[in-house]
Amino acid sequence: MQKLIFTREDDIHTLLHFIARKLTLSKKKAKQLLDERLVFVNKRRVWIASYQLHKGDVVEILTKEVKSQKFQKSTILYKDDHYLVVSKPPAMVTNGPESLESNLRVYFQDNHIQAVHRLDKDTSGAVIFATNKDAFERMKELFKKNLLKKVYRVIVRGSIGKQTFTIDSPIHGQKAMTHVRLLKKGKDASYLEVNIETGRTHQIRIHLTSVGHPVIGETEYDRKPIERPLLRRIRRQMLHAYQISFIHPYTQKIVSITAETPGDFNQCLKLLGL
Repeated sequence: MQKLIFTREDDIHTLLHFIARKLTLSKKKAKQLLDERLVFVNKRRVWIASYQLHKGDVVEILTKEVKSQKFQKSTILYKDDHYLVVSKPPAMVTNGPESLESNLRVYFQDNHIQAVHRLDKDTSGAVIFATNKDAFERMKELFKKNLLKKVYRVIVRGSIGKQTFTIDSPIHGQKAMTHVRLLKKGKDASYLEVNIETGRTHQIRIHLTSVGHPVIGETEYDRKPIERPLLRRIRRQMLHAYQISFIHPYTQKIVSITAETPGDFNQCLKLLGL
């Protein structure tokens, strides 16, 4: 992390120009740092290029590059004639170019493989893929009817006292239900297990932020100052799709798959004493 202080002698007042000049970068590359949520001003994450700096403002920039993890056979958690359940690594998109889906298509030499649902690029964990169109449609129907049980593991800011609680505030006018169970709490962070009944976009991230406990590494909804330098160094939200369970559309048997938490997640737990 690079630390810069805006002084009276600095005649450039916008954050974009300040970063570009101080780091000897083009405006395009400086803008990328902002777009990737790698810049903090006075411990707050800021990504607005035109943000006006004032004398004494402390600008911190995460510059360490994180490369996308490649697909590995060991990440396949379940496979039958209709479905694959794969543990998606962080820093990889679910579908599209250079995605987990495209990796699976190459590995199995099968262009019919299709992701039934998606996780955010920086969220790790279990994702279901269908191997044919009929299987895709049948599983999609389970998602529409909320017939899957989805359990997440998440590390949040703040010490939580309650053992269990439910957040049911609507998201964009739609019903949303998030059940939370405390696994372990520390001085200024907590480790939670979260079960969602509904699948609204960014539901867990929005709900936990709404009750004052944003996901550590959150880059969009957490606007509070981050006091601990360690937390400002965390490059992704510490959110992991830990378990997914469903009644198999073809066999009618219960399938329950667990994706173990990845290395960076475990390291974060260790650093925070969780």
